Amino acid sequence: MDQLIFKFPFSKKYYEQDFFVSSNNFSAYKLIESWPTWPGKWLNIFGDKGSGKTHLAKILEKKINKTKLIDAKNISNDILKGFNNIDCLIIDSYNNNIDEKLFYSILNHSRQMEYHILINSIFSIKKNKFLLKDLQSRINSFIYMGIELPTDDLLKVIISKTLSDKQISINPKISEYIIKNVERSYEKIFKFLKDVDDLSLSSGKSININLIKKVLGQ
Repeated sequence: MDQLIFKFPFSKKYYEQDFFVSSNNFSAYKLIESWPTWPGKWLNIFGDKGSGKTHLAKILEKKINKTKLIDAKNISNDILKGFNNIDCLIIDSYNNNIDEKLFYSILNHSRQMEYHILINSIFSIKKNKFLLKDLQSRINSFIYMGIELPTDDLLKVIISKTLSDKQISINPKISEYIIKNVERSYEKIFKFLKDVDDLSLSSGKSININLIKKVLGQ
């Protein structure tokens, strides 16, 4: 008899104790932990989608009393008035999606008011070709820290944590099979786990090797 599987609602949790520190993200994590003693005022953490940048941002947000975390797409010209009494501004999901003059104004405001800035992005922001020369010179003042591709140990944690958030547990051998057969990418592994969960729910089957192979197209 097949196991009954129910789809429970769940929300994304960003507890520091759930952040698994591995060799690929150790330096980025230590920088977050070392605030406010960064080597400079501005930090850019970059890495693949799903690599834990938002999780680190949430850890920093909880660490600081006066902070503002905002998605880059929500930054507008009237935003600076809300930054007068903060210790750190966190800009998440930057993708060259802030007007250059506004970006320059934010950095100048940060210097004037002496607050830190953390910007999360997929690629290092210094790779952008800024037309505003003064902005380009400011960009050179950032500390840059990349998050590398996941290790096997981190992938095991990602698989376990992602599925446990959905009240699903699997045999460790299944995790090892997934790691050996899925592209080593944060985005790919999260999409794969979603596809596995969707197929498990739609078929009414528990997660096993045969179901994993079906999602892999084997």
